[in-house]
Amino acid sequence: MKAYWSDYWKQGYITSFGQDIKGNYTGKLKNCWLEFSEKLKENSKVLDIGSGNGALIDLIQKNVSMDIKFTGIDPATINLNTTKYIKGDFLSGVYAEALPFENEHFDAVISQFALEYSDINVSVIEMLRVLKPNGLVQIICHNIDSDIVVPNIIILDSARRVKKTMVPILSDIINAIQKNSDNEVILSASLNKLINDDKKINPHAINATLLINFYEFILKNRSIDLNKAFSLFKSELDGLIYRLEDLKSAADKNSTVYSLLSELCEIEKVDLIDSNKEKIGCLYKGYKK
Repeated sequence: MKAYWSDYWKQGYITSFGQDIKGNYTGKLKNCWLEFSEKLKENSKVLDIGSGNGALIDLIQKNVSMDIKFTGIDPATINLNTTKYIKGDFLSGVYAEALPFENEHFDAVISQFALEYSDINVSVIEMLRVLKPNGLVQIICHNIDSDIVVPNIIILDSARRVKKTMVPILSDIINAIQKNSDNEVILSASLNKLINDDKKINPHAINATLLINFYEFILKNRSIDLNKAFSLFKSELDGLIYRLEDLKSAADKNSTVYSLLSELCEIEKVDLIDSNKEKIGCLYKGYKK
């Protein structure tokens, strides 16, 4: 997972959504961070866990006039060419389970769609260790029934079916193409049936696996190195499955995050639902006891 995000941040994205911050931080998601920024005081030290290339830090900085000292940490490699335009210290290769800071160092700790990817039984304790008494906590976590997670679980199910039932046939089709075998017709019919059956379950999910695009590509480019292309496709598919399994696992931890935070913090749980009634995730806000 770290390698995927390192490659992702290397591209210069500022948010995990892959687009400009102006197009992502709107509605409830934006407003909850603006409300948080109003609670900060001059020279507050704020730690962003799983900061990536600094989207939250950038958002808050643009909406406060006071001097705030931000530190962003991420287990992946942060793109310092991107973060140099954001005021703060950014540390790559730092895990939430082992924060390299003194006890009670920060006035506030924030995180968005990141903490739940860690070993929360360790990271929550570690997060609160470096937070001052009465320090602010604001965490947004994935929820298993959110409008972010649910569609991705559907894609995950389709990707698993593709890997189990369609990739082997696709491999045989490539062999048939290379040998100029008549078996290609029979194999293609079998693959098309499986594709159509999967479309009946969810037409968008199988498209997201890129199987259909790749299948059409090899049929139109029979003279290229099909084995190399097939290997790249399988690698991308495995990466997709891995990332979505990680997302599902993270979302499953949501209730445990709340339970752990409640033991050591005065915490409020808020379901983030945007104006279009889409469930974004769960917001936990409060302060350390």
